[in-house]
Amino acid sequence: MNISRMSCSPRLIVLFLCFFASAISAQNKIENVVLVTLDGARTQEIFGGLDADIFRSVNKNFEKTAAFKNYNAATPKERRELLMPFFWKTLMTEHGSIAGNRELKSEAKTTNKLFFSYPGYSEILTGEAHDDVIKSNGHPQNPYPSFLDFLTRKLGKGPNAVAEFSSWDAFMRIATNKPGSFVVNAAYETYPTKNPEINELFRLQSEVLAPWPSVRHDYFTFKLAMAHMKEFQTRAIHIGFDETDDYAHDKNYERILDTLHKTDNWLKELWNFVEKDPRYKGITAIMITVDHGRGNSPKDWSDHGEDVPEAQNIWMAFVIPGVDLRGEWRNTEPIYQNQIAASLCRLMGFDYSENNPNAGKPIARLFEKR
Repeated sequence: MNISRMSCSPRLIVLFLCFFASAISAQNKIENVVLVTLDGARTQEIFGGLDADIFRSVNKNFEKTAAFKNYNAATPKERRELLMPFFWKTLMTEHGSIAGNRELKSEAKTTNKLFFSYPGYSEILTGEAHDDVIKSNGHPQNPYPSFLDFLTRKLGKGPNAVAEFSSWDAFMRIATNKPGSFVVNAAYETYPTKNPEINELFRLQSEVLAPWPSVRHDYFTFKLAMAHMKEFQTRAIHIGFDETDDYAHDKNYERILDTLHKTDNWLKELWNFVEKDPRYKGITAIMITVDHGRGNSPKDWSDHGEDVPEAQNIWMAFVIPGVDLRGEWRNTEPIYQNQIAASLCRLMGFDYSENNPNAGKPIARLFEKR
């Protein structure tokens, strides 16, 4: 038989194409999602690096500081790459993309009109703003279920498969409407564990106190989250950093820059981990964003809230296997904070409208075929 002259039937061709498509789909299937937030990190530093006007407004001798020497350069691109080298030179160039640079006609915004943390995080986690209910950072337990609650139910893998590790103690109230359904660890809270690394971190966090009573150092939040991910295949996790916001309220601009640089190192560590661990490699999506923006001038750069309209402007970064978007979004439709929950759930194959029909829809550009 001359194989070169064999003709394939249309049915065989269809079967082959279906098998090929299924293989590609399986290859790009997302099994884990990681949400990272940097509280109050301004778009201005993320896209432009060190802001000399802001620095000058808080320190007349700013040019003599180590931060100025470490992070200053001639152009915004150079400055942001000095500030967050891994994020800009590797993560956003080779693996992901970022929205929110308004100079490139890319907008990311909150839908809540309060522009501070509890409403912002609740919008991120539940997919909906509740300005009529959540009006202060002192609000009690969130009455609305989050996407973490939803994934806990849908996955059915027990309380360790979904987790919240955050620096600010309010996340004990924000992250879930049903405390105890999944791991929530924030500020100086501890929980029973036989993991020696986690127990040592719990011990150290109470000895190395942050300057703010309701916030632990981001270092402990990150290391605890990583230890949890290493022990369990954490299918969904939120890692909430806080020091960028705390130092902004203190008007300590030098520390904000150093904190962003430090966070860049942690993003590198996180990326290297998910790329090497077979439980995460190639099947883990990472989204990085912020709860609110801040003012844009030396007068209001450290502020946010209803009277600072600039604080509605945020940014979102995406690192998703199978999504070939790279670099900065340009000339795109606005995207919104209330779309994050549905987007993360859809990446894992779940329809978040089952949990909240009023939530924002998944970000369409992340799911377009190319």
